[in-house]
Amino acid sequence: MSTAKENLECYRTFLKTIPLKSYREELQKVKWVEQDLPPEIQPLESIYRNYWDTQNFLCFEEWFENFWNEINTDPIKLPILKEFKKYYFDKNNNGWFKKGFKARMYRQWVSMLTQLDFCYALACQSEKEDENLTLECNAELDRKNIDVKIGDIGFQVAKISQRKEARTGKSKKKGKIEIITIPYPIYNLEEFKRLSESTRARQENRDAYKKVLKAFYKYLEIFDNGFVVFGENYITPIVKNIDKIERIKETVGGISKELSGES
Repeated sequence: MSTAKENLECYRTFLKTIPLKSYREELQKVKWVEQDLPPEIQPLESIYRNYWDTQNFLCFEEWFENFWNEINTDPIKLPILKEFKKYYFDKNNNGWFKKGFKARMYRQWVSMLTQLDFCYALACQSEKEDENLTLECNAELDRKNIDVKIGDIGFQVAKISQRKEARTGKSKKKGKIEIITIPYPIYNLEEFKRLSESTRARQENRDAYKKVLKAFYKYLEIFDNGFVVFGENYITPIVKNIDKIERIKETVGGISKELSGES
């Protein structure tokens, strides 16, 4: 049986192989299937089954074709897919729809891979700290906006693209579960570097961007292909304080402020 550390290493080896730039060039502007999808043709179960439950790390093309075949052959899902296409598009060009659906699935796929990196990192650090934590990570929780649950604490990874979005760590209650938002920066690092060195910017703004960049590399790691993953400095204090919810809130709130350049 693989250790949590081995699982994380295998997962991140897979993440490093994803040609993010190529997919971005191919699919970024393909946005004609953006409507709310019926749950029957959502990819949640398929993604969790492959990339978490069985650790079957398929490339996007292979995963998408498998999922496309699944919803086009399932006796329950196929009629719902046909009704969805008819209602919104009323077109017989299946290739045109498939391309739009593929682009939609890619954005959801890559976003969920980020969530799962947080889960794998949590499991690995838990093993390292001998915490023996039980992580729950599945489609049912995802539908409740919980990416991973440990006891009565839920975590939701939220992408941020601007400094101001990172300023406060957020949490909310859902029944007995306290959900903590985990900011995941998708900053334009080159632009932030330019702003940190710009002689046209005020010194305080230059300093803020320098702090943002320092915090980014302190808490996260970026692979050669551009995929950003969670670093030990982000994960360790969460695991060490897992039985102290207020300490976790303080930790994540502090990281949020650092990622905004405020501290």
